Order: sequence, then C-alpha cells, then structure tokens
Amino acid sequence: MHRNYRYSLLLLLALLATTLHGQKRTYSPFSRYGVGELNNTGYGQNAAMGNTGIGLKSDNHLNILNPASYSGIDTMSFFFEAGITGFSQEFSSGDGNETYNNIDFTYFAMGFPISRKIHTSFGLRPFSNSGYKFEFSDGTNNNRAIGTGNLTSAYGGFSIQPTPNLSLGIHGSYLFGNIQHTTFIEFPEDEAAYKYGVQSELHASDFFFDLGAQYTHQLAEDKSVTLGLTYRPKTAINGDFQRTVAKGTDYSEDGKLFSTNYIITEATDTSDVSGFDMAQSIGIGVSYKKGDQLLLAADYTTSNWGDVTFPDGHTKTTNNMLFSAGAQYTPNSRSENYLARMKYRAGVKYGEEYIQIGDDKINNFGITFGIGLPYNRSKTSVNLVFEYGTKKPTGNLDMSETYGKVTLNFTFHEFWFNKWKFQ
Repeated sequence: MHRNYRYSLLLLLALLATTLHGQKRTYSPFSRYGVGELNNTGYGQNAAMGNTGIGLKSDNHLNILNPASYSGIDTMSFFFEAGITGFSQEFSSGDGNETYNNIDFTYFAMGFPISRKIHTSFGLRPFSNSGYKFEFSDGTNNNRAIGTGNLTSAYGGFSIQPTPNLSLGIHGSYLFGNIQHTTFIEFPEDEAAYKYGVQSELHASDFFFDLGAQYTHQLAEDKSVTLGLTYRPKTAINGDFQRTVAKGTDYSEDGKLFSTNYIITEATDTSDVSGFDMAQSIGIGVSYKKGDQLLLAADYTTSNWGDVTFPDGHTKTTNNMLFSAGAQYTPNSRSENYLARMKYRAGVKYGEEYIQIGDDKINNFGITFGIGLPYNRSKTSVNLVFEYGTKKPTGNLDMSETYGKVTLNFTFHEFWFNKWKFQ
C-alpha cells in the first residue's frame, strides 16, 4: 500500500469518527433509565475475546480496558485503530416481538511511545446510549415513551514502566453529551382533552479518571503470565438536569413536547445539579501467553452503581458485575500460509446491568468470535468480531432482548519513528 494512501485513509477515518457523537447505537427499552445503556466494550482484540483486557498486554493492538497496557507498544511504533459496528436487536414481551437494525462508526484511537518507558494513547468512544420508542395502554390512557441521546468520552492516557515487569497507567476522560427521555399521555375517549407530556434531559460535562497496573511474570523463554488491576474512583459528574411538564394539542416535530407548550410550572424543574456520580469500579484480570501462538485471558469487574442516585427520581440502580474469558490462537505467525498467520479468537461473558426495574435485575450473557486478518507481515490488520447475546430480567418482568453485533476493526501500524536512509 502506498504510504501517502495510508495517511489519507487515516485522516478519513479520523474525520468520520468525529461524527460518532450523534449516532444511534441502541433501541433497547432497558436504556430508559439513568444514562442509558453503558458501553464497556474494548477494541477489536478485546471484543472478540469476550471483552477481556485488564490483564492483556499486546504489541499488536491498543487496549482501552487497562491504561497500563500501553507499555506493550514498542518504541518505534505508531498505532491507529477505528471500528464500525452493525447490530440487530430483537425485543420480546407479551405484546409480541420487535426487531431493529443499524450500523454506525463507533470509535477511533491512537497510541505511540513518548520515550522508552512512557507510552500514550488518546481517542474518542461512546460511553452510554439511549434509544427507544414504545407504547402501552392501561385501558383509559394511551402512553408513549421515547428516548434519545448519548454520552461520549474523549480520553487521553499514558503508561509508565518503572521496572521491566511492572507497568502503571492512567486515563483522563472528558465526558459530554445529553440523554433525553420523553413520555406522552393521551385520552382517546375525550377528543377535547389536552395531551400531557413530561420531558427530562440530563446533560453531562466533566472529567473522570481510571487507574491501572500490570505485572508480568516470565514462566519460561516463551511463556508468561500477566496480572492486571484497574480502579475507577467514585466521581461527581457535573452537569444540569431539566424536567419540563406541559400540556398541548399538537405534537412538536423538533424534539420538544408540543407545537404550543402550556407549561405546568409547579411540576417543572430546571436546576444546576451534579448530573450523577460515576460509580466506583474495581477490576482484576489475568492472561497467559505462549509465544505468538496462544493467548488466554479472564477478567472480573465490579462497580458500585447501587450507591449512585440519578436526578430523574425514578431510576433504580444496583451494584453490577461482569465476568469474561477469552482465547486467541495463531497457528504459525511466520508461515507462508495466510490461514496459518490469521488470529482466531473466541470468548464468553456474563454480567448484571447497573439498572434495576422494580425488584428485577437484568442479566446479560454473550458469546463472541473473531478473526484477525494481517496485512502482509506487518502489524497492520483488519479484525472481524461477531457477538451474540441476551438480556433478561431475573424476575417476572415479561421483557427480554436478543442482540447480535458484527464489528469491523481496523488496526494501522507504522514505524513512524524510523530514521530514513538515502543512497
């Protein structure tokens, strides 16, 4: 590939990635509460291995799940990663099934060394998403609920390697965006009656931090074990919360309630508040590596969302957890056979969501598969990830979600710090 063409492609992907903030990435009614559906997914290699990464250190990919992992980047390398995801969601309840499909540009990231012991990465990725639309009736009233918006994280981090076996890292993330929830109530038996609407909007704009550490123990010349730890402290995220309650006759087409709003002032609230707290989170992970052939990993993360109160007044949170495990196998990275140089990945994950509906927690189970397609014999690659999973409440709530995702991840590698020689 011509070098100038590669630079142009990197620039194009970076420009496309700046559009990710306004895209719709979920249709789930479970995104009705809090800040919507959280995005805990890593990049191409992580996602294909069940979203493991706390104990992974790679010289072929960036790993957002532990900032200490950046020390795996060699001192001559520059990495650029970007991803596109297509997804399908099917929702089942007593009223039947609904299926939705979409595709979006999900993230971009860069990583490179600053010095022999210090490495850095920065990028843009979704933090959470809200997107749903459903209707229900109690026999007298018709109710309609709509959710839109997302929060985006722009992050920058670095790692330092004080000893050959130990790496320490930190991420600083700037969180911004809006989540909007709207509910309408109609009285179809009374044509002269007003329609009523409630619209809540949460705006966030603040920083939070993630800390990480990794320690690698060499078992033999080509075998090693890496232990990883991550920690996110509980942090108040500043922003504002607005609740508008109004009545009207004709729905608005610009995302507001009605074309002419008659505000019910005693129920309306506009105030500067701490938007919400970022929950404290602790993660531990371990990986086993045998040369370039075999990589095994497992993670466990727990977050104290049960300590967080959202200003909407009806979101019920619970402490959540995620367990994941994955593997990567490369038959022979030096083979002339292209199939032998490909990376074959698989994983499994099980967790509990941070939202609780009544007394019901929401379980999330998923399986992942993926392949890494190398470009020539370089570290540049195209990575495909396939994920299938379900979300289901633990109690009697008659609602479940089945989802499928296909992610196309691009990993571009350059020796941008080489000194050129001319003859």
